[in-house]
Amino acid sequence: MITKTGFNINKIIGSGTLVLPISMSRIAGGQTPEECYEMIEYITNKIENFTNDVIFLYTNGLYFNTEDVAFSKRVKMNNQIINHSASLRKLIDRDRKYVHKAFHFIPIDYVILNSPKFQEMFNALKKIEIDDENFKKIIQEDIAGREYTEANVNFILEEIVVAHLIREQFVELPVTLARLDEWRIICYPGKTLNSEIYVYNQNYLEKNKNCVNEYRGSMYNFKDKVLEVFSDIKLD
Repeated sequence: MITKTGFNINKIIGSGTLVLPISMSRIAGGQTPEECYEMIEYITNKIENFTNDVIFLYTNGLYFNTEDVAFSKRVKMNNQIINHSASLRKLIDRDRKYVHKAFHFIPIDYVILNSPKFQEMFNALKKIEIDDENFKKIIQEDIAGREYTEANVNFILEEIVVAHLIREQFVELPVTLARLDEWRIICYPGKTLNSEIYVYNQNYLEKNKNCVNEYRGSMYNFKDKVLEVFSDIKLD
């Protein structure tokens, strides 16, 4: 069950999906195939039953929010995700305890294209970013030293909206075993973006009245082995 922020998860009950966003900047260190496999093993040991799926969400589409994505860079990025996913499949295939078809490899554009609410939510955040000075300040901190350009801001806003659509069950995910869709946990080896926490706690994006995901307002920080519950986090 869900706990307060800063605590680990003891047991995950029911049928659901573990979502691992793969950051292109960490694909060679921090989220290598071996490190991703370690996350899978750790989390699946907490799951009560085997009616669950795992999604590797490649965030390569976010990196097109820049003016200098040359053809050579796109080719390099495509090769990175192809090699990364191939290595992960080999690790999964060698372990007979998993149902191999329950592992799905999808790009972030899958969520954008399969949720009709993406554009309206993204546009809503764009308008809020113009008027909310505190939001701008928090985004600047999350950008971490990069320039406050439209491209860098869009990168953050798209990431926030996609994560929200997944948690709030506004988008259908590929399913093999998790047909009840009782929970969705996003797991990442690091802290949640402060701008993401801010948007959630300010109720800037629509919440799904039919959502049954117990982990809708949280992210599992694998690095610190804690569940970060947004409503419990007070930003400075």
